[in-house]
Amino acid sequence: MDAFNGLLHGFEIALMPATLIAAIMGGILGTVVGILPGIGSSAAVALLLPLSYAMPPVAALSMLAGVWYGSTYGGIITSVLLNIPGEGDAVIATLDGFQMAKDGRGGVALGVSALGGFFAGTVALIFLMYIGPTAAQLSLKFSPADFFALMFMGLSLIIWLSGDDMAKALISAAIGLLIGSVGIDATSGQERLTFGSVELLNGIDLVPVVIGLFGLGEALTSLGEAEVTAAPKKIKLGVRQLLPENAVEWLRTVKATIRGTVCGIVVGLLPGAGPTISTFVAYAVEKKSSREPQRFGKGAIEGVASPEAASHSATIAGLVPLLSLGLPSSSTAAVLLGGFLIHGLVPGPLLFRDHPDIVWGLIASLYIANLFLLLLNTALIPLLIWSLQAVKGILPPLIAVLVIIGAYSIRSSVFDVWLAVGFGLLGFVFRVLGVPLAPLIIALVPGPKAEIALRQSLVLSDGSFLTFVSDPWSAVMVVIAFFIFLQPAFRWARKSWEQQAPATAEYDATTKP
Repeated sequence: MDAFNGLLHGFEIALMPATLIAAIMGGILGTVVGILPGIGSSAAVALLLPLSYAMPPVAALSMLAGVWYGSTYGGIITSVLLNIPGEGDAVIATLDGFQMAKDGRGGVALGVSALGGFFAGTVALIFLMYIGPTAAQLSLKFSPADFFALMFMGLSLIIWLSGDDMAKALISAAIGLLIGSVGIDATSGQERLTFGSVELLNGIDLVPVVIGLFGLGEALTSLGEAEVTAAPKKIKLGVRQLLPENAVEWLRTVKATIRGTVCGIVVGLLPGAGPTISTFVAYAVEKKSSREPQRFGKGAIEGVASPEAASHSATIAGLVPLLSLGLPSSSTAAVLLGGFLIHGLVPGPLLFRDHPDIVWGLIASLYIANLFLLLLNTALIPLLIWSLQAVKGILPPLIAVLVIIGAYSIRSSVFDVWLAVGFGLLGFVFRVLGVPLAPLIIALVPGPKAEIALRQSLVLSDGSFLTFVSDPWSAVMVVIAFFIFLQPAFRWARKSWEQQAPATAEYDATTKP
């Protein structure tokens, strides 16, 4: 069965009442999960696994996949309006999305993210249909050295987000790497920086870090201000206020969405990378390709469009290795794999041949869920902005309550609540001292994975660092990363040369006979 006929057959299955209702309900639940910080799509899918056992296989898998994909839509909402990332892949969008909300353009940020997410998800689904199995086979050739090179290149984003104070950015990044090293060493099994605490043996979860740093830190900062700046300045409920203002912004948004979609598909194919990593890579690519990189972090619309498109396309692309090879690309994909196994389905090369109804029904359901989520989240934007404007006077305590609930819901642990509070205080201190938060998160997310890939590469190569330049892919990425890391030195040398050039010319002019 070719892809087009397979999709038509899939729509026949997806439009059955049970499957259609399951996909829509999954999308709604996923949106709610994305809005509420701390729950996470993997936990939500895991909680629904027992319920899915009593459902038909296609309906069950459509519901679980809808929850996963819906969380990518919902995660951006609190990131933009409250500076609280609902999901890990919504962290990078806070840098520009929250600034847009403070300028009264939160509706535009949410509208662009919804439209870009719909486009990226659609393109990724087409990719899944036609190129997925072949691309999955190629992704298996990605060695630990290649994976480390990719993570290393992602870490180079710190340079672009450092602003004018490189020292503060490096301090922030060092703290992020330090946080990421807490727990049991994956190679030696030794405890690191746990200080005898049982709760820290599994490391520090990303959620209490981000909701504390961004959400609670912002709430503490706003308490000292005359007006809470988290809410938009004006209530703008018209459809026109959900779209870019002019042709220039439209062009920037379209280009950023296309680039983010490509980044998401490429990174989403890699086992272990996931949507969160793809958003950092997309943001790095977008800022590097911009003619005005100084706008990023100050409300650049591309800073929202590109990572959000990457998040959506990476989520769908993550289904490629899952369906074709049985390899999950993220923790949520691993839980979704359990949903297949519950119904006696083994993802792999034979799944398309032996169970075409399941595969094509699931893909068609994702098309329907993508369209439904676009309509749902676009319709919710005016209501969300109005609600936020109505409660802006009590936003700091409201944010604090959301942070506590989100932190506690991770593992039902008070310890995670204290972690969130501690990182909230750290975020407040960072804001007072002018230390950027983004380098900390950028170092924290890929840092542990980069360390594991580094050590695996050195073990396989008997300690030789030449392994990172022996393969063309890893060599190119390492060279790019080093070039980025050396950019401050290049800028310093160029500035010194430009300052010396006028003095030399003046000297020549005065000494000429």
